[in-house]
Amino acid sequence: MRVPLRSIERGVIYLGARDSPAPPNKECDISVHELQPTLLSLDSAQAEAIRAAALSVTADANSEPDEFNRQALAASFDVPADVRTAILNFSDVGSDTGILVVRGLIVDDDLLDTPLDNTGGFGAKTVFAKQMAVLAQLLGTMVAYEAEGNGHLIQDMVPNPKLATTQQSQGSKVELEAHTEQCFSDYKPDYVILGALRGDPEALTYAFSGRNIISHFTPEEIAKLRQPLWATMIDDSFRPYIPNPEAVRGPYPIISGPDDDPYVLVDQDLMHGITAEAQQLLNKVVEVYIANRDAHNLQAGDLLMLDNLRAMHGRSMYAPRFDGKDRFIARGFVVRDLRRLWPQLLGDRRTVAAVYS
Repeated sequence: MRVPLRSIERGVIYLGARDSPAPPNKECDISVHELQPTLLSLDSAQAEAIRAAALSVTADANSEPDEFNRQALAASFDVPADVRTAILNFSDVGSDTGILVVRGLIVDDDLLDTPLDNTGGFGAKTVFAKQMAVLAQLLGTMVAYEAEGNGHLIQDMVPNPKLATTQQSQGSKVELEAHTEQCFSDYKPDYVILGALRGDPEALTYAFSGRNIISHFTPEEIAKLRQPLWATMIDDSFRPYIPNPEAVRGPYPIISGPDDDPYVLVDQDLMHGITAEAQQLLNKVVEVYIANRDAHNLQAGDLLMLDNLRAMHGRSMYAPRFDGKDRFIARGFVVRDLRRLWPQLLGDRRTVAAVYS
């Protein structure tokens, strides 16, 4: 009697004798996965379990970022299986929109008033932020950037009356234009996570995936988008740290990666085409984004995970009241592999030095 053999050949799992394999099909082909739905709504038991796991994290996110991540990683093994599966699937194959929204996390009862700027790092001290970090470990590991949000691992993203009309995360009175986070840097995050401590019904977070972009362009245009025809400047927050802040970087392609799962690199504000034709094509990308983008209104308890390679994003304008109850978002950055950043990290082992960005 022949002993059953389990093997993997050409991405197909076979159970049984090697000379009589099961025919390849969707059920046994491990290369076939379904795109993750954009919205993942937690039930009360799942939400309580995630909060309980997060309570084991005792390190401070912004003063002890490495230990904070280690503790969050250990806690992530206590995340309910269904939630783990969904986030891991999003990390693997993505979603149609390029984002995953986990809805129903528990927000702290004693949440303080929304601050008027991002210097305090108040959001990082909440249990909610610890829940964000625990779930982020299923995507990779969190990092900080010296030039972003005062170098905090978890940053306060709040409306600042002094920056209301700027193209920054603290703006509000103008639309935050379409962009890839840190499009100008080789060390940009793989994911951006936005956790809503408080929401605003007027504030919409926009996302538009590479999959959706290419569906609006001809094969000839897509081929052109894959050529390095676009250059970019650097973000204002990084300029004080860079030896030559006026340097133009690139050129880069807008579309790269697999044909059926393309990566996108765009910045409506900082990027320009190096030819007239390339600029026209960039203008069309922005027009297509505005006409077809997906919009999500972040509610208190939502955690939005954006795949920074697979989708560009932006935000609508809104009207804060500056009364302590405005939109209060805790933001973090995630990379899939911390090892590639070792030479660029500061002594805390978690912060990317701005000079390298």
